[in-house]
Amino acid sequence: MGQRTPLSARRVLRFALAEAVLLGFSWTVVYYWRFGLWPTLSRGPVALILAWLFVQYLLGTYTALARYQLDVGRQLRNCVVAAVTVFALAAVLTGLRGQPWLDTMSRGFLIPVLGLGFLTTQILRFSQVNAHLWQPQQQWLMLVSSRERGELSRAMEAGGCAIPCGLEWRAVQGMPALPLPLPGLLNLDGVVISGDHHLSDEDRRTLILWQDQGVRLLSVQGWAELFLRRLPPALVPPVWADRVEAFSHARTGPSSRLKRLADVFVSGVVLAVLVPFGWLWKPRLFSDLCSGRDGHSFQRLRFQAPGRFSAIPQLINVWRGDMSLVGPRPLTLAAMQQLEARFPGAELRQWMRPGMTGWGRVAGPPPEELDAVAWELGRDLFYLRNHSLLLDLRLLATSLLILLVPASWRR
Repeated sequence: MGQRTPLSARRVLRFALAEAVLLGFSWTVVYYWRFGLWPTLSRGPVALILAWLFVQYLLGTYTALARYQLDVGRQLRNCVVAAVTVFALAAVLTGLRGQPWLDTMSRGFLIPVLGLGFLTTQILRFSQVNAHLWQPQQQWLMLVSSRERGELSRAMEAGGCAIPCGLEWRAVQGMPALPLPLPGLLNLDGVVISGDHHLSDEDRRTLILWQDQGVRLLSVQGWAELFLRRLPPALVPPVWADRVEAFSHARTGPSSRLKRLADVFVSGVVLAVLVPFGWLWKPRLFSDLCSGRDGHSFQRLRFQAPGRFSAIPQLINVWRGDMSLVGPRPLTLAAMQQLEARFPGAELRQWMRPGMTGWGRVAGPPPEELDAVAWELGRDLFYLRNHSLLLDLRLLATSLLILLVPASWRR
């Protein structure tokens, strides 16, 4: 089926060569900044760059990039291993030449260039994720059930796709085996695999071969998150154990602890600044009972007079731990019960603290004549699966812009 060049022969090499160019450029810039001279080509820098590329290749960095499987955690681990290996190699070579080992440390260009190794790989990831901005429209084969097709079609009609793509729909049951040359015939970029039905063993083997050729494989949920920037509630895994695995990011990991630390620090600082003004102004507050993390109820505070600044007292809720700066919208107990009755996956909103702002409110209003509750829940589910400190900072900056700048100025 030589209809495509094997992945290892083209795309992996392309990423390795791109990083070699970026590392060489970085080394040249750092050398000039350090010594005020343009460097001449020598064996040392070339050997170190080649060693970096070789270690990254052994760790599978370029293969993961080519398959869209390199996340930030794996990228960081691979870069640390590569930097330690290259630095150790430089120290050994320095010792073999009879020079003190600390000479390697004193070379001001070596450590910055190794540090830039992570940045170069991040640049490659960024260019890969945003390739749709300058490359032709992507082509995807949708191996989904009729139910999933209906849900995805309704979601795309309602809000469109964040990334333009062409879709070829194919039923997942009652169809002949997938033909091996299909990726070349359709110029496929990826395949969406149904979660409702099991594929035949023959189709599974075919999909693995396609993946080796560079075709991306995604679940229905993964495709919706990438292309729609939300997860329609009807596509949430129906089995509770699958939900635990799919949404574990909402509750665990260092980002969750850093998120809480940032909540305490920011809310504490802002409250310390605002409290003196509160004694002078003596605003009137009111509270309502809302559903919080794990279903625990809390009294949400707000100013009695409605307005853009009515939610400021919720900083007290954030400092106490009832809420977070960024998270799903806090709902009253009755509203949460109604939401769970309509969408069983709505319980996932309670796996995080509700937020003063969030992806469901900042990422754009729902289209007209659409169920706004389902729309916001889909965005909240996306946030539960993909939240990070960088995304929180982006949402906070957008929220401040909306809060402080009049709407007429933002047009």
